[in-house]
Amino acid sequence: MLNFLSAKKSSSAGPLRGYKITNVERNKKYGVAADSLRMLKTKASEKFKLQHCRVYLAQDGVEVLDEDYFHTLPAQILFVVAERDIIVKTDFELMYDAIKSSHSELLQAGTLAKEFVGNNQSEIARLLQDARRSQDEQTVKSLRSEHQEWFEGIDDKAGQTKEYVMQRRGQDRIRGYYYKTKDELTKCGLYRKNMVAKELIDEMLELFRQLLIGFDYFSCIFDRSHPQRFPDGYNHQDQDEVDAQRIMPKRMKLAIQKTLEEDGNAIDKYKVALCNRTGEFRCMGLWNEKQCRYGAHVINPYASRENMILFQVWNLDHQVEISRTVLPSIVENVARVLADEANAICKIHNRKGTKLSVITYFIELFTLGNLKLVHIVCHDKSIHDMISKGVIICDKCAEYKYIKEFQSKIRFNKDRLM
Repeated sequence: MLNFLSAKKSSSAGPLRGYKITNVERNKKYGVAADSLRMLKTKASEKFKLQHCRVYLAQDGVEVLDEDYFHTLPAQILFVVAERDIIVKTDFELMYDAIKSSHSELLQAGTLAKEFVGNNQSEIARLLQDARRSQDEQTVKSLRSEHQEWFEGIDDKAGQTKEYVMQRRGQDRIRGYYYKTKDELTKCGLYRKNMVAKELIDEMLELFRQLLIGFDYFSCIFDRSHPQRFPDGYNHQDQDEVDAQRIMPKRMKLAIQKTLEEDGNAIDKYKVALCNRTGEFRCMGLWNEKQCRYGAHVINPYASRENMILFQVWNLDHQVEISRTVLPSIVENVARVLADEANAICKIHNRKGTKLSVITYFIELFTLGNLKLVHIVCHDKSIHDMISKGVIICDKCAEYKYIKEFQSKIRFNKDRLM
């Protein structure tokens, strides 16, 4: 413990950054955060039970001895850690040994490959740089006419820019949650057997739909051209053809958007893009962790058609789960509203509640207040032990008044736009 504290107080310490460490055999790998070489060695010694920890670059076997040099290295780089006097092989040497030992007929090819790499390092480096430069040039292109390969298999009606296609992909994800919500709520026994419950749920679903239309089904989440992006915008806690039934009448859509612009609301802060300006997305980690434990889960679907296809297996993971938690909470609270006063108390004003907190449930179902973008490896489908914050509200609650005004203004703005 004292070693850890002294490492953290090192005069050469910088900001905490993530790195990866592995052992000589490469059969164990960990992600660690360190602000100095000294802290990295301390944590590596604890992880691998080393007495005299030495640190090497996995790529070329160079031993890292100097704090200043350590701070020139990029985050997430892989280090090999070992005891003093242990021979550390580079990644290339390990690969070469594996090729050499697998089949005798590959020996000559492996030897030639090693000699070729050794004799042509500068040329290979130049070719790799050219390839990277070419990929970067393709990434920044936006129009269908500029990068036709990216749009292969995507109908012209689905969009002429990468940004528009990705907007539609984001909308489809969120729209899917709405239809899932509607389907499960309207199939429950309470909805089918009780007319008052049906009216309450139908009203809530309609408000969800209106809010989603007003926020364009959060098309911004995958759109690299959106001006606000995660995490600056807030503090976190395949068919491309448009279905005609999804399209909201233009007057109603304008009325909703105008109402939201006039009011200002608690949902605006979730209107952010999850990528940087080039379109690169990073995994946000397991639902109950603050960041991705692997660090290397990064993808830019704007770079190539292959990446765009692979991005489809990245998931928006609900921390508070829809089917297991949020929707059952809605049904339970509707049942309480229908029951006697003791079961339907507004906790804010300690009186009979008549409605559900639409805004709270909306945030949990459809926004980045409850969603994390994760690589498929970090999508944990086991039970999440988080509960819904959805509650019953009464007519004195600010949200109750806001919803009533919101509904009234939509009708007013719709009439004005006719």
